[in-house]
Amino acid sequence: MTAVFKNSRLQLGFLIVLGAVLRLLNLDRDSLWLDEAISYLAAGLPVAQIANNTVQSSHPPLYYFLLHFWLKLIPNSDTAVKLLSTLFGILLIPAIYILSQQFFKNRTVSTTAAALTAVSPFHILYSHELRMYTLLMLLVVGGTAAYTQARQKQSSDRWLAAGGLFLLAVYTHLFAFLALAGVGLHALLNYGQNKRAFWTTVAMTAVILICFVPWLNLMLAEADPALGSLRPLQQATNFNPLKPITAPVFLLFGMSSSFWYSGLILFSFFAYGIIFLMELRKIERSQISSGLRLTLLIIICVLGVPLGVYVVRPYFLPERTLAAAAPFLIILLAWGVTRRQSPLPYLTGLATLLMVIGTISYHLGPMVKPPYRSATNHIVENAQPEDLVLHTSDGSYLPALRYAPQLNQGVLAGDPDPRKPTAVYTALGGQVYSLADLETVANGRFWAIVALEHSIEWQQTQYDAIAASHTLLDEQEIGGIRIFLFEQGTK
Repeated sequence: MTAVFKNSRLQLGFLIVLGAVLRLLNLDRDSLWLDEAISYLAAGLPVAQIANNTVQSSHPPLYYFLLHFWLKLIPNSDTAVKLLSTLFGILLIPAIYILSQQFFKNRTVSTTAAALTAVSPFHILYSHELRMYTLLMLLVVGGTAAYTQARQKQSSDRWLAAGGLFLLAVYTHLFAFLALAGVGLHALLNYGQNKRAFWTTVAMTAVILICFVPWLNLMLAEADPALGSLRPLQQATNFNPLKPITAPVFLLFGMSSSFWYSGLILFSFFAYGIIFLMELRKIERSQISSGLRLTLLIIICVLGVPLGVYVVRPYFLPERTLAAAAPFLIILLAWGVTRRQSPLPYLTGLATLLMVIGTISYHLGPMVKPPYRSATNHIVENAQPEDLVLHTSDGSYLPALRYAPQLNQGVLAGDPDPRKPTAVYTALGGQVYSLADLETVANGRFWAIVALEHSIEWQQTQYDAIAASHTLLDEQEIGGIRIFLFEQGTK
């Protein structure tokens, strides 16, 4: 028994090292993009402004608080800055191992879940992202593990740990409430077996809700919900019938850049789902383990509720916002190795192979984000001290504030689909200018940066208006980002 334990510990240690290597590799390759720049700039504000949600982020402030103090400890490089998310991503590997072991008491399942997490393209991609998603997943997994132990041991310490971790999770991302709902449903469905655990879960959830009220009041009090924290819910979009399929696939396999890879991952996803349902029907209801039931409930709540609302009323729902479900999809996939008399173990093996291929493609492939760092460095190297740098989109404006805060920069007013209110742009260190302002704020020369991420037709119209009345001195394109140098008013 001791030898088996040591072997399992060695396997987990190897997977943690492998996952760390895959997450540290190419950490500096991509520039920060719009959302990451918001994270960086928000974290650079004083603590009081983070707490007041000065940047009107749609996410609660815990990650920004942690990043604020992290920035005080590390060098100001993209590698060092992103390392916080990477550390959370590495810690997620043993966390999923521990949770899987609690659920199934099967080291093969636990090791498989840890291995899938270590090589998952999705988990590696967001370990490279200066956003809160790896922290969210770590806290939800930790909170679920504490809840599971609390039910088994009836330990007040474990209940406090579960409540504390889920409180931190909801202060990281609003969709953590959906994972908490899955836990609550689990306690309800097992009411007859453990009434005390149900009422303790109810009390824990009530305390979390009470503690979240200050942030909820802050969000609801924003003057313009369509541009503030509630913007994603306010922003209607065209219905994509494939989203209920692409969302869970993305949470397992990340992005796909080739037709054959997309076909294989869709095949493995559908095949596993169909055979899993067939296997589930073979198991008597009383034989479905508590861990498997909790896994399914969290997946249903975190994926099913947002996607159900999306089907009824399409809204802005990026797949990454469903990240709290990703660890439980991994655990469900790992559970397949227990069904020896079915194709599930082979499909789990195929999924693992496809994840490895996806991760290799990610590391060997081109950058996945626009090269804002290179574009900004070009301007820094060629700009004169008096030059104005005018961005037609906040997609380039906010990353440029991160890479060159010393420049006189502004974003063009009038965007029909702005990402933030004007007050946020100025709070982050720049300005908002209209085309008419060029006559007074520009001093001879100015730069126009066109990054066509959104409002493409409007941005092109603004550029045409600038080019019609000013002399073009130079033009560059770096990774799709167009950089123009104009002489003011001489055309």
